[in-house]
Amino acid sequence: MPRDRWNLDPTSLRVTLAVLRYGPISRAELGRMLGLSSASLTRITEPLVRTGLLIEGTPRPRSPGRPALPLEIAASAASFVGVKLTRDAAHGVLTDLKGTILRAGSTPLADASPAAVVAAVGALVVDLRGRRRPRALGVSLGGTVAADGLVRSTHLLGWDEPVDLAGLLRAETGLDVVIDNDVNAFTVAEHWFGVGRGCDDFAVVTLGAGVGLGLVAGDELVRGHGGAAGLVGPVLLGGGRPAMDAAGVPLLVERASALLGHAIAAADLPALAADHPGLATLLDDLADAAGQLAGTVSAVTAPRRILLAGEGAVVLAGREERVAARLAEMSPRDLPVPELIVEAVGEAEWARGAAALAIRSRMRAA
Repeated sequence: MPRDRWNLDPTSLRVTLAVLRYGPISRAELGRMLGLSSASLTRITEPLVRTGLLIEGTPRPRSPGRPALPLEIAASAASFVGVKLTRDAAHGVLTDLKGTILRAGSTPLADASPAAVVAAVGALVVDLRGRRRPRALGVSLGGTVAADGLVRSTHLLGWDEPVDLAGLLRAETGLDVVIDNDVNAFTVAEHWFGVGRGCDDFAVVTLGAGVGLGLVAGDELVRGHGGAAGLVGPVLLGGGRPAMDAAGVPLLVERASALLGHAIAAADLPALAADHPGLATLLDDLADAAGQLAGTVSAVTAPRRILLAGEGAVVLAGREERVAARLAEMSPRDLPVPELIVEAVGEAEWARGAAALAIRSRMRAA
């Protein structure tokens, strides 16, 4: 494919982005969405199809007239790498332009220093890309990240001083690099390619080592001042307990292990609680806290859909209705209760979020 297919004028970029996010879509619907005439849309889309950025899908019957040929993005037109950093490893994926995972892999961190992180990510990128030429690299981590990719701080890696991780990785990989908080990255992926697709007001609540919030309002990710939006750990829930304590998984596992007298894994809790009233109470409390946190988000931001994800989603299996009840109690009375989706995700899905950052950045700057 010719490389100049990415040299798009602003209108062609709008069309391509709309097809990526809402396709397959008919030209008529696309024209209405973007305020473009049929003639203008034909003039714009013909070269995009010719150069392989868009494809014409299976004909859709319509009456009267010829069958409509819906437009779709050509998933294979570009590839992207996404890397999610944890305390001791880098988890990565290679995706296509639609965010579909093509390859996945992980590599341990020798230590948490910036140099070790850059070396590990660089090696992982080489392994994932193979013979492909990714358009960009996205990286996510637990921490506060400025819009330009400067990592202001991350307790996860013990960085208390700002680190220009984007600049270091650009030098290491030769790729354009975009970095953000891991919850924001995951939210972008779900908004563009997952359960939040087509939803302009969408929230992601994550329960894991900590608690986090990703928010989309008016079809835009809310990053807040300095990229610090979504730090909901200190928010007080019922009983005056901070969300990080009431809804976080590590403290739950610690309490459950103390009840049983031996260490257990979070994923084992639902099955064990079926025969242990004390564990059942702990999980009921977690469900209440998760619902209260989602309800607080609903009351303040009024999303149409809320995704509850992370390790806590595994623990809450079978208690989704209890979570939904707490959400309903706290949602605005004059609006429909947000749709609640509870979904367990693994490291590959978190890394896909980082790839989605790269896709979004590339498509907006093409």
